[in-house]
Amino acid sequence: MATIASTTRPQRWQDKLKPGALLRSALARRGSMQAHLGPEWHANLRTIHETRQMTAILLTDAAALQIMIAVRAAVRLGGAMAEAGVFKGGSARLICEVKGEATLRLFDVFETQQHASDVPATEVRNYFGTVHGTMGLVERILAPYPNVHFHPGWFPASTTGVPDERYSFVHLDMDLVSSTNAALDYFLPRMLAGGIVIGDDYYDPGVRQCFAEHCGQGGYTLMELPWGQVMVIKHL
Repeated sequence: MATIASTTRPQRWQDKLKPGALLRSALARRGSMQAHLGPEWHANLRTIHETRQMTAILLTDAAALQIMIAVRAAVRLGGAMAEAGVFKGGSARLICEVKGEATLRLFDVFETQQHASDVPATEVRNYFGTVHGTMGLVERILAPYPNVHFHPGWFPASTTGVPDERYSFVHLDMDLVSSTNAALDYFLPRMLAGGIVIGDDYYDPGVRQCFAEHCGQGGYTLMELPWGQVMVIKHL
């Protein structure tokens, strides 16, 4: 974590002797940061660490916190929320912790399609192998939260029968370029004005190109985040 100065005054030599200065310097040279969180963020960090004790979260603390911040901002818009690429439910729990009564729709292959023999199944198996979440596990983790709906299967076929509603927040963690492209095709036209999409795996050139093609022609603000995510905000 990195301490961020709240003023623009030049750094004094005394500042360099404060606790953590050497650690911050060493981390910076290694491409990492140390960040002090104000007390208002401590509950979020506890939620992230608590969730890690329950299930896997394939996100850094910074990326996990970014999701919670975005969900909190999007709640005021109304509408539904979604996550495509649920794995074992870690990030879905973080969304649930701050979404209130909003509907959350979860799209994932889960274990239901792992042994299918069509082209999508082969692509998923070649990439993920036997590593996948089970819907039963995620259902148990999210049981305390209201208005959570599961849509297992290949995307976008798994959207069949889903109400054609508007979304205020969507988290995409699908890894594969083809799946990311399909998800952007589906969700972007359904986003509310001011709605937020958080995409993971933005370090992947193919995923990056997907977002550029969908969001680069106007109508969206696209922000690259330094921990491998991208945040997209839809304009009016």
